[in-house]
Amino acid sequence: MPVLILVASAYLFFFVVIALIAIAEIADRRERKRQRLTYEHMPLVGMSVTQAFDPVYASLWEAQIPALERIGRARAYGLSLRKLTRSFRCVCSRFPEIFDGCGLEQWILFLQQEELVAWNAGRVRITNKGTEFLRFRFTSNVTLAGKE
Repeated sequence: MPVLILVASAYLFFFVVIALIAIAEIADRRERKRQRLTYEHMPLVGMSVTQAFDPVYASLWEAQIPALERIGRARAYGLSLRKLTRSFRCVCSRFPEIFDGCGLEQWILFLQQEELVAWNAGRVRITNKGTEFLRFRFTSNVTLAGKE
């Protein structure tokens, strides 16, 4: 009887190890894909959130504000990438020369690199820095409109 228990536990241990190896492989594949997206043809290199307050680049960032506001309205739950496709197309149509060759995932990774959004488990959420950016942009736009 003890030999039977030992053999059964060995089989169980074997299958648990195989399952853990499979989970690790899936996680590794996801990470490699994410890194490949990050380093593969990154057309938005050279852009930064500090440019949003420069009059030369302001219109480029103004085009992205509706998408950031939409993500912000989703609160902590966030939005799926699929729901951001229309916003991405709108930004691309306004600035095709800048977003040429850029995909939705690369755009989200760019916004994540600028710490405006967080992308986890297929959901995009706005960060505290993103909320502050929207608040400051709104305040500065109102102030500028009042002076004109």
